[in-house]
Amino acid sequence: MKANPAISARKPAGKRDIILGAAGAIFLTEGYGATSINKIIERVGGSKATVYAHFQNKEHLFEAVVESIVEEVPIFINAVQLDDLDLREGLIAISARLLEIATSPRHLALARIVIAEAERFPEIGRIYYEHTPQHICKVLTAFLAARADSEGLAVARPEELVESYTGMILHHQLFRQFCTDATPPSKMEIRRIAVRNASLLIAMLTSAGEERL
Repeated sequence: MKANPAISARKPAGKRDIILGAAGAIFLTEGYGATSINKIIERVGGSKATVYAHFQNKEHLFEAVVESIVEEVPIFINAVQLDDLDLREGLIAISARLLEIATSPRHLALARIVIAEAERFPEIGRIYYEHTPQHICKVLTAFLAARADSEGLAVARPEELVESYTGMILHHQLFRQFCTDATPPSKMEIRRIAVRNASLLIAMLTSAGEERL
């Protein structure tokens, strides 16, 4: 994945970013309950006063960590170049990127901790939902509606179709990694899954169009 120019051009990390990075690594590895401000200080140095100067408390630090990670998702999804792709190739490209992000160890750990803590911290649930599944569905819906129309395929309810489509792509993979084997799929496997599901969706749309003729 190519580095985003906006990210590459950032200034060297300040103390806040250093604390955020260290806290993120500990939260994702040990969970919210087992992470303490003292553990974070051991990694970055300084004192509790330093941490609290940037983050009001552990809860605010946790929310900042979640937000900093999920903000990467729209950047990576939006970086997929779709202008010259037809419906099939565009679906494959977005689906592959979605799988790459969702099944990576970092984002899998983030999903686990968000699910575990969303009841106690509903704000992190909202942040995660808006930046990940909701944003991805918006990108896919807009692309599907535009390309299907240009290729003569009618899509009555693209939002609902995209929700089902992303479920097809992710459901088995995420449950496998959550419950049995956390190893992410290879690039070849990601490509195979993306091609299979894009082909299934187009076949469904084509069949539905033929039935109306």
